[in-house]
Amino acid sequence: MRNFDTDVLRALVAIADTTSFSLAAARLGRSQSAISLQIKRLEEQVGKALLTRTQGRVSGPTAEGRLLIDYARQILRLNDEVAEVLFEPSLGGRLRVGVPEELMESAFTGVLDEFSRAYPRVTLSLNCDLSVQLASLLEAGELDVALLKSVDADPRAKDTLWHEPLVWMRGIAHPVPQARPLPIAVFQEGCVFRVAALERLARHDIAWRIAFTGHSYAGLRHAVASGLAVSPLPLSLLSDGLEIVGEGLPRLPQARLLARFASGQQMPAARRLVAMFREHLWSGRRRERLA
Repeated sequence: MRNFDTDVLRALVAIADTTSFSLAAARLGRSQSAISLQIKRLEEQVGKALLTRTQGRVSGPTAEGRLLIDYARQILRLNDEVAEVLFEPSLGGRLRVGVPEELMESAFTGVLDEFSRAYPRVTLSLNCDLSVQLASLLEAGELDVALLKSVDADPRAKDTLWHEPLVWMRGIAHPVPQARPLPIAVFQEGCVFRVAALERLARHDIAWRIAFTGHSYAGLRHAVASGLAVSPLPLSLLSDGLEIVGEGLPRLPQARLLARFASGQQMPAARRLVAMFREHLWSGRRRERLA
């Protein structure tokens, strides 16, 4: 049987997340040469190249690399989970979590169900709010972990869970209004997506007006689907009744999701929840590619 070393798989995932051997080595507390040797031996074991290199830099995984990375994330999550169950049997208590509201509309529900079944002695307390408010609560010690939206974070940073395009969306049956000011639908003031979109419109001298302000994705989606306005949203929130605006509006930055822990030692339960969420996001992307 061919067995994969979890330390080597962890190195491969770190390189995929950071697109850098040196940053992956720093994340894992190893030397760059040690990480390079691990990947070389892994490629020899698999018999295929796993990473695409351009002028000595990692430009991304190969097709075989993407497949192995997706499985590696699941293997590592299960490895870490059983290790914590065996060596930290007291995993329990209250876990205070902050999440943006739109995550509750999509991926987070499945993660919560899985986490609750895996760790029934952990009592979850959720707070849905703007990322800027969640960051303040985290700093004040009122949250143990927060998932925060961002558009300017370093994609190679260790706390980056996910990244995807931020795009303009409109109702399928409704073209983008040509008259100005442009009607837009956004989340409440302070939302990082709102700030980024308004900055891009101002940079391109496009007059705008806020036609809808909402606190939930459901309300915003209905406003856009009805033709009331266009909206800047992460690509993963594209749903029935909406389509991407292909041209005519300024390009938006990448949407990123960050995991931040309270100062001091990270709670084991918080680490497990974040790991589950990361694996859920990447596994979802793999399922979409195979569909």
